[in-house]
Amino acid sequence: MDVFVTGATGVLGRPVVRLLVAEGHRVRALARSTSNDQLLARLGAQPVRGDLFDPTSLAAAVAGSGAVLHLATRIPPRGKAANPGAWAENNRIRAEGTRNLVDATLAAGASTLLYPGICFIYGDGGDAWIDAEAATVDAGPALASTLAAEEEVGRFTGAGGRGIVLRMGYFYGPEAESSLDTLALARRGAAVLAGPGDAFYPSVWVDDAAAAVLNALHSAPSGTYDVVDDEPLARRELARAVADAAGRPFVLRPPMWLLKLVGGAQTEFMGRSQRVSNRRFKAATGWAPTVPDAREGWHRIAAALRQPQS
Repeated sequence: MDVFVTGATGVLGRPVVRLLVAEGHRVRALARSTSNDQLLARLGAQPVRGDLFDPTSLAAAVAGSGAVLHLATRIPPRGKAANPGAWAENNRIRAEGTRNLVDATLAAGASTLLYPGICFIYGDGGDAWIDAEAATVDAGPALASTLAAEEEVGRFTGAGGRGIVLRMGYFYGPEAESSLDTLALARRGAAVLAGPGDAFYPSVWVDDAAAAVLNALHSAPSGTYDVVDDEPLARRELARAVADAAGRPFVLRPPMWLLKLVGGAQTEFMGRSQRVSNRRFKAATGWAPTVPDAREGWHRIAAALRQPQS
């Protein structure tokens, strides 16, 4: 299959491209720089010039594709994340970029469009299991752009395509920059895991998330699914797992009032309890995570980082 990918050099895009190439798909990827060209070539993908905000170039880039994976993001670094303005480019990619990409995908006659959303749009569910079919959505202004992207995927489905949204948990793994930042902070005795200690936090091992994208591409019907570890950990347990990985007896978690003081009301979602279930996606595709929970995952991260670099 001819698969077009945006965000192919990102934390999710890289393992997705590797899997696609290993399966024998022809992978073309949106590229905006020479450095990206080189990385994509090493991954086995063909770089294609284009811009999510330039409909003409985007239409030319997508032409001939059988499936489109919209994995592009622009997540600000941790030090800037509390500034609402730092998310402007990411919000634009989700809203305007997805709208343009849907137009281009429809014009290309591609059969499938996939977008990875996020589980953090769900309201607080306490200790109850929740999923896309039953959970209350409470995105607020901070996460409204991901719902705008999902609506565009729905527009693609309404036009006769197979539109798939995979609401992902927090990505973690030894190649994820955010995980390395978390570990560095934990070594200094802290973890940005605000909220009640018994509040659940949805996460997913990056390679498992990439495998989920491939499984969805092969077999998922149109719809919205959740892609998370089998057993989301409560924040108290997650902080303990991160501390163990960092070689610390414990890490301190900031209180929600402090997080809101720094980041404003837009950070409210970061303290919710979201015990998200992956069961419906597993039933639809046969996917299963290789890392069942973040306790095992952070152990693997620590072990991987102890290995000598070749």
